[in-house]
Amino acid sequence: MADNVVSKISMKLYESFKKLFFLHFEWLVLATGLVLLAFMDPLLQGQTLCPIERLGFSYCPGEGLGRSVSHAFRGDFKASFYSHPAGIAAILIITGRIISIFNRNFNINKEKQNNESI
Repeated sequence: MADNVVSKISMKLYESFKKLFFLHFEWLVLATGLVLLAFMDPLLQGQTLCPIERLGFSYCPGEGLGRSVSHAFRGDFKASFYSHPAGIAAILIITGRIISIFNRNFNINKEKQNNESI
């Protein structure tokens, strides 16, 4: 009997964690990346968030993208474009994705509240 109770509690915790992970993981990762790039100094050569470069490879297909985003957050759009032409677009796309996740989460919560009130 005690094993059954522990199993039910474990499943409930697992389902809660899975739901929280589904609702919040992606926007947290995207927002954290944008914040880190906003505070990164684009003029320092040693700083990188690129996992490919951190693994020791010298070529990265997004070379300069992080620096471009960092320049854009500082308002230096010319340097941003020269670092990587897609930097400003990346900010807009990532911000749009975060907003769409918030809208999805809001709609999920709204539906849940409507179902509970019935």
